[in-house]
Amino acid sequence: MKKMFWRVFVSFGLVLLIFSGLIGLMFTRFNKTNIDGAYKQQLGDLASGVASYVRQAAMNGEEESYTDYLMALDELCEAQEIDVWIMSNSLAKEPLSEDYTTSTVEDLFRAYPQAETRTILSSACKGSVKSYSAYDETLKSTMLRLMAPIRNDAGEVMGVVYVYGPMEMQNNTMIQYQKYMSVCVMIGLLLALILAVVFSQMLVRPIVKIKESALVLAAGNYAHKTGVKRKDELGSLAESMDILSDRLVEAEEYREASEQNRRDFFSNVSHELRTPITVIKGYVDSMVEGLVTDEKKRTEYMNRIQSECGGMERLVSDLLILSRMQNPDYELNMETLNVIAVAQDAMRGIRILMKEKNMTGQVDYQDACSLVEGDYDRIRQVFTILLQNAVKYGDPDTKIQVNIDREEGLIKARIQDFGSVIPEEEWDNVFEKFYRASNHGEHEGSGLGLVVAKNICQRHNAKIYVTSSKENGTCFHLIFPESSQNIT
Repeated sequence: MKKMFWRVFVSFGLVLLIFSGLIGLMFTRFNKTNIDGAYKQQLGDLASGVASYVRQAAMNGEEESYTDYLMALDELCEAQEIDVWIMSNSLAKEPLSEDYTTSTVEDLFRAYPQAETRTILSSACKGSVKSYSAYDETLKSTMLRLMAPIRNDAGEVMGVVYVYGPMEMQNNTMIQYQKYMSVCVMIGLLLALILAVVFSQMLVRPIVKIKESALVLAAGNYAHKTGVKRKDELGSLAESMDILSDRLVEAEEYREASEQNRRDFFSNVSHELRTPITVIKGYVDSMVEGLVTDEKKRTEYMNRIQSECGGMERLVSDLLILSRMQNPDYELNMETLNVIAVAQDAMRGIRILMKEKNMTGQVDYQDACSLVEGDYDRIRQVFTILLQNAVKYGDPDTKIQVNIDREEGLIKARIQDFGSVIPEEEWDNVFEKFYRASNHGEHEGSGLGLVVAKNICQRHNAKIYVTSSKENGTCFHLIFPESSQNIT
């Protein structure tokens, strides 16, 4: 217990230490950004104001008043320990007159040859306000340097204003702030460590009991309870452990059922694959041993092998889908959808198959707003399976009719074809695994399509059944609960 206590205490204290440090760094960085930004804004406003006045004076030829403005500007800058240079842009078509400048670009580069100076000058000549800060060896202080463009009436940059000032006050403010922040962090950390001791003791005791209960459950004593009664998260955890002890028996039964399903799955696969594999092996053995020499016969054998392989592929695909639908953990992508749109989409998907038998298809509906809650892809798969069967077992030159009606909180769909009739005694059997109606002859199929459709309907709380007669054809009926959005 002591070992766990110290681990919790040290871990909690370390997290608090790291968290306090990060908070301190974050606020320090945030405060420094605000202080530097405010000073940069101050110099930027000054540079913009000077640029505006210089532009007005140069455009109006106000040399006398401009001289007085420069004197007042010098006094202001001296009081704030700021220096302002006004320079002409020699690359402009109409550069600023020397009567309105206080220095030249050449003087600037001689005084400040750094590459950053050239960069902000280039940006200012292009019309942007740029700045940078760097330590000045001559002034023994960090200086903020900023340039702003001076534009003429045509919008051309005819000159630039260069402003720089010391950041000593801002740096002193940050040092003082960091001291206060350090004291606050240390006091907070001390209080947090005291709380960590108390919290660790409260945390460890019920954890030890829950741990012991877990070991007892692992040993197979599912009736054991934790005995922890608390109205907090640990109490909820203990309650969950008690619930777990009740659910373990159910989980074991579910595991056995899943294992049985798995065995049934492989048994069904083995049974259904045995025949096509035997056929394929017989054809291949005949060709390998040289018993088949006629080219036409070889082609017939190859086509048969290809057909059997296609059937096995469909069988495996249907089995995987069926297994997924029968898995209670498989989640459907539920949404509100219109059954009419799903049926029309599925009908478009089988147009090519219908064309091969010169069949036609039509979707009729009673109410254009026939909404249900369901997974679009899965419900579309149900319609696709039923429509494919209608094409497969329907007579050539006939019509496949889909009708969708809305009545008493239900959406009813009927898929009708005219072809092979299913005997009434087999109507329920067609939804069983690998069952095929007695009069479906040699039509290819896995015997799983309707099983998949039935399982999808069950996952949607829907019903599916079949009726079949020579007069009315074969009709598969789907009944879905109507969406609450449709009712309202």
